[in-house]
Amino acid sequence: MMKLRPFFLTFAMLAFGFAWPVSDTLAAAQPIFWSALRPADQAKATMPLSGKTVSGPQGETLAWHDEGQPVELTGFVLPVDQDDDLVYEFMLVPWAGACSHMPSPPPNQLVRVVPQEPLHLERMYETVTVTATLRPGLDQAQFFMIDGVRVLAYGYSMSHAEVAKATETDDPDLLTLSPFGILPR
Repeated sequence: MMKLRPFFLTFAMLAFGFAWPVSDTLAAAQPIFWSALRPADQAKATMPLSGKTVSGPQGETLAWHDEGQPVELTGFVLPVDQDDDLVYEFMLVPWAGACSHMPSPPPNQLVRVVPQEPLHLERMYETVTVTATLRPGLDQAQFFMIDGVRVLAYGYSMSHAEVAKATETDDPDLLTLSPFGILPR
């Protein structure tokens, strides 16, 4: 028993040491709004139901480049990889209905999220707060919708993210949309 005691003590110290920075890191997460992800001169997407087409690239300029600190961002879940009610990967979007029932937001307003553990989704477009490091970088993801396969260009990603159901937010860009118009959340 005496020979194992140093082993257990060392193991306990290592386990505690590795757990501590993770909890400190998440506790220090900076809450951000969707406006932090786009340049200041890019207008807020307020009319995604509009049939107006815009020529040229839109929303491909990424404004967030601080990868050193984790952030908290609240938005709506659009599943990309799902098995029944478990979601293994999703897009975080600033308005309900984005991408599936109406035009998608610009790439700098789409965040690909891989949660630490599968998310139990109770309803489509559930509002969640995601905590992780936000990594900029334009890329694409493919997912299946009822009307076929869609490819989305996104500007940011978050891996090993903690996901919690959102209770409230002050973000003025976060919208709940209906087919009859825009209703602020």
